[in-house]
Amino acid sequence: MQTPNPLRTQRPQSSQSRDSSGRAGYRRAVLCLMGLVIGLALMMNGSVGAPYRQISALLLSVPLLLTLSVAITEDETRRTIRWSLILLGALSGWIALQTVPMPLDMLAHPVWTDLSHAGIEADRYISVAPAQTRESLPSLILPALVFVAMLALCQRKAEAVFAWKTLAVIGMALTILCIVLEMFFEGILFFSTFPIGRSSFSGIMVNRNVTASFLGMTALMLGAWLLLPEERERHKRTASRDRISAPLSLQKTVIAVFLFLTIVTLLVTRSRAGASFGLFALTVSFIVCISLQRSTSQDLSSKQQLGLKSALAALTGFGIFAAFGGPVMSRMASRGLDDSRWCAWQGTWQAILETPLTGAGFGTFAEVFPRFRDVECLGTTGWWTRAHNLYLEFLAGTGVIGAVIGCAALFMLVHILTTGLSRRKSLRPIVVFSAGGLLFLLLHSGFDFPLQIPGVALYFAAMMGVGCAVALLRRRARPN
Repeated sequence: MQTPNPLRTQRPQSSQSRDSSGRAGYRRAVLCLMGLVIGLALMMNGSVGAPYRQISALLLSVPLLLTLSVAITEDETRRTIRWSLILLGALSGWIALQTVPMPLDMLAHPVWTDLSHAGIEADRYISVAPAQTRESLPSLILPALVFVAMLALCQRKAEAVFAWKTLAVIGMALTILCIVLEMFFEGILFFSTFPIGRSSFSGIMVNRNVTASFLGMTALMLGAWLLLPEERERHKRTASRDRISAPLSLQKTVIAVFLFLTIVTLLVTRSRAGASFGLFALTVSFIVCISLQRSTSQDLSSKQQLGLKSALAALTGFGIFAAFGGPVMSRMASRGLDDSRWCAWQGTWQAILETPLTGAGFGTFAEVFPRFRDVECLGTTGWWTRAHNLYLEFLAGTGVIGAVIGCAALFMLVHILTTGLSRRKSLRPIVVFSAGGLLFLLLHSGFDFPLQIPGVALYFAAMMGVGCAVALLRRRARPN
């Protein structure tokens, strides 16, 4: 029996390092391409209308296809991707079933029975508008695929940090673009049929509420970047140096300035829900991140220092809101919560009660709502295309079946992020501020429709993908 030749069975270390660096470079290139496409989708008015929605979907397919060649080497990442695809397949399959003719009348929406009684013969569907449901399906699938792709691309610490910073830079660039457009190009059409500055600070987005959701996520990304340790500090674990008390470098100073600019821009939008919930989530994230920091010494003065810094973060958040939140507070004082939204929610709830189990079809709110619109409450003018409440609209479209699958996906996100809080140390700010982004969008979606804008949904999915990827990272022994 021949003994194996070690020169043949073992690859040279230099060759392995070149292969590893080549794979890392490939992943970073795909991450850059993914970020650019998401930024373009945001810039094109959030890709809310044709043909920009189709353009962004076509461009997004390129980095998604390139991600297929990335090997999934981490067990927990593979398990998370598997469950994500299972939940996506279950929800997509249910929505697709809503567009298939039903053999039983009891499963079909009552509107098809009404047509039959009126003498109009047609197939019966769960959805009241099968074509609209099929057209709306990519708005659900694409963000989920971006989330899965980020999990696959960020299986290493370096790529995860690179992806987070790339998304933050894109957010900064688009924030500056919003400011420049509002200040110097008022009245022009920028990927939209509505001129810039027609009524409020909306920038590149469809309205100020959507702009506020984008700015809130950008602020959260910058906040996490501000608290991330410098590269040279990660390998210095001396007892005399505390990362919290380290002076700001030039890079961190620039990030802090951009963070302050983003917060002020967020308040200038005058979006009551967006500005209030965004600043709340940002302040809570800072407090949680500071409170979870491990000081090198466990004496009373160190604990008091952490408590003082947490209190300072809270006071800073309230102080910024008090100093620059005048437009938001004036709208709250003068209008409160629009009565029209209460009326819309009541009508949406009536639509839910008609078909609570199966729903009326995903993405068919504009077709269903006129049947339940209260004329005395909402009048006869205007056209409601959104319920201004993601949960009610999603429940009205997919029913309890879709809501159960959506709750399972939300539970998976929360479980991953909360588990990552105890695992991470140097990258904990990414996990904390990702959870803050999830909290922000969950609160904001109760009053507006940020996640129903394709560009915002893609940006949020990328943020959650990187945050969950960091939470799932497996600790490795540091090389000598």
